[in-house]
Amino acid sequence: MKTIYRITTLIIILTLSVSCERDKGDTPYLENRESTIFYNSTKGTLFVEDGAPNTFNITVGSTSLPKSNIPYTISVDPSSTAVEGVDFDIITSTEISAGNIVSSFTIEAYFDAAITDGKTAILNLTAEEGTNVGVVNKFTLELFKLCPFEALNTTSYVATVFAFGDEAPSYNLTLTPVSGSTNQWTVTSGWGPTFVSWATENSGYDNQYLYSGTITLNPDFSIAFVGDNSWATGGSGVFSPCTQVFTYTLSQALFSNSFTTDVILTPLN
Repeated sequence: MKTIYRITTLIIILTLSVSCERDKGDTPYLENRESTIFYNSTKGTLFVEDGAPNTFNITVGSTSLPKSNIPYTISVDPSSTAVEGVDFDIITSTEISAGNIVSSFTIEAYFDAAITDGKTAILNLTAEEGTNVGVVNKFTLELFKLCPFEALNTTSYVATVFAFGDEAPSYNLTLTPVSGSTNQWTVTSGWGPTFVSWATENSGYDNQYLYSGTITLNPDFSIAFVGDNSWATGGSGVFSPCTQVFTYTLSQALFSNSFTTDVILTPLN
């Protein structure tokens, strides 16, 4: 019985030793495969900040383990809104090194050219003859200008107003901070003191139905407008920390017909 036990134990140990050995069969397989390169993902986002590195790495993979370097070319698709040399540059080499199945290249974006609404760089992947390119051969990189925000530079604004497919009278207004709150302001008129008279073509409504309310700036730079009257049903919009411009859309229940009013608040110098 002891002999059988020892033999069984030896078999188990040998089995474990064999099963734990590293499988070296992948390397010849990868070396003999046809080379096809591809993007490892299809899109990304880069927020461009003043003074930051503003770089983004994009990975390119290969289906083979190359014995020599595989160069590839990145070209900007004509449908891109970002321009190479103006909005961004490719600052590292574009090749997969021998003995590797992945590579990456780096995009550097420029703060001065960036805009808060964003620009898009669509990057096409191509290769030299003898190297195939997979179906994932386009990468879309969104570039957004991002500015830090601590407080408004001014509380004096000019409002541009649009409704009914036309531009309503503009007006100046002051954002009055709400006591005890952060990034919250009251306004005496959300759409202007002459908006109703303009909409009805009746000057008797000047300085009536002003649509007073409170603007709240959220951490994600979205804004909410809450009207003071029941007919002033409020609205929402966005704030640009770089330009400090407020943009919002108001609904209303004052008029019998339904419509919305778009307002852009731009800082007064």
